[in-house]
Amino acid sequence: MNKKLQFVLIPALILVIGGAAFSFLFEDKHVAQGRKLFNRYCVPCHGPGGQGDGYNAKNLDPHARDLTDSKEQYMSKLSNKEIYEVIEKGGRGVDLSSMMPTWGLIFSEEEMWSLVAYVRTLHTYKGEKVTFDKEKPYQTTRVRVPPVQEAEFRSLMEKVTDEKKQELIDQGKELFEDFGCIACHKVGNKGGTLGPYLTRAGFMLQPQFIYRWIRNPLSFKNHTRMPNLGLSEDEALAVTLYLSTLHGPPVQLDGVTPFEEDQGVPKPAKQ
Repeated sequence: MNKKLQFVLIPALILVIGGAAFSFLFEDKHVAQGRKLFNRYCVPCHGPGGQGDGYNAKNLDPHARDLTDSKEQYMSKLSNKEIYEVIEKGGRGVDLSSMMPTWGLIFSEEEMWSLVAYVRTLHTYKGEKVTFDKEKPYQTTRVRVPPVQEAEFRSLMEKVTDEKKQELIDQGKELFEDFGCIACHKVGNKGGTLGPYLTRAGFMLQPQFIYRWIRNPLSFKNHTRMPNLGLSEDEALAVTLYLSTLHGPPVQLDGVTPFEEDQGVPKPAKQ
């Protein structure tokens, strides 16, 4: 590289790197908080730049929303309140796709508004800015729901007859789709890859654990990406019974041939 080119490129790189560092150092604290939440919970579907190209996006139908408005003006037409409501209630709660989960029973109000503030940095928007008025109190701590006890599950199961059980299984399958569980969890050849593979849930998980996890995932894992969907006792029981019927084959990794009994006992290696 000649000295003249070095003289031009080196200062340019310094300006770019310095500018990026400056923007992070002096980023609004709520935008920074929103960025952190977005990277943790939203990137798998919406992608690191918000273009709807996350690693789980290919499993979604409809596709994850492009938050940058690179192809159509959509986000810029929404009010801050409308974006907040999508985050709080999920797509199902605002008559949009159920593939977008609800975060209102996980995040605090401050966290959800911080997400709105960060999302606004991903596209051009000339409307009202997200403000955090100290005179107007908002919830700053996350929702805390008491752990669900195993006794609750057992009490519900005592009332389930054989006939009622099949009805609940059928209902649970519908709820699994309606609440967007399939967006993150793969069952058979359908579903996302963000959450655990559930085709063998009936083998791998105890029904009482499934029920308690669905009702309050944060009581088991504080920073889980699994949202609290707000299912009622009966709805959670139905989904639990459906998942308990799943006894599919184990996942087969590419290039790995599963051992079969008729192959015989492997011979020991020669010494």
